[in-house]
Amino acid sequence: MNKYKCIFLLPGLLLILSAGSFAQSCVEYHKVGDCIMDRQRGFEIYSQSKSAPITAKDTIEFNIVFYGQKDYIFSFCTHRKFYPINFKILDAETREELYDNASDNYIESLGIGFDVTKSLVIQMHVLAREATEEEIEDYVSCIGLLLQYKNYPERKVRLTLD
Repeated sequence: MNKYKCIFLLPGLLLILSAGSFAQSCVEYHKVGDCIMDRQRGFEIYSQSKSAPITAKDTIEFNIVFYGQKDYIFSFCTHRKFYPINFKILDAETREELYDNASDNYIESLGIGFDVTKSLVIQMHVLAREATEEEIEDYVSCIGLLLQYKNYPERKVRLTLD
């Protein structure tokens, strides 16, 4: 009898253990989601690009250091039903709001240049305008922040002596 229990228990146990492998991984969503469509020639992917799981009720914050003398492109992406994404850029020390994309009709990409190194908080939540109430309650999606950068162009000064 124990032999028969083992035969039925083993497949059930394997099914439960393998369910985790089918779960959605958001670790590199910024590399495979819609964000990657915003790749710009001449820009490198910044190593502080991030992704995370999100529901329509979450607000996520990423603390990121941006180095001076560089141009950056911020690109945000999520599941199509969770758009638009509302993001705010806050000063990490004062929590002062520096930018809110709600004032720009929820744009999904933003270019910024920094003269000096700055720590910022990127705060994000999804509005989920195309999701049903059930999806808003139960669905977990991914949100991605793809950061690209390039150094400021070197300026060449030509001096002429007369």
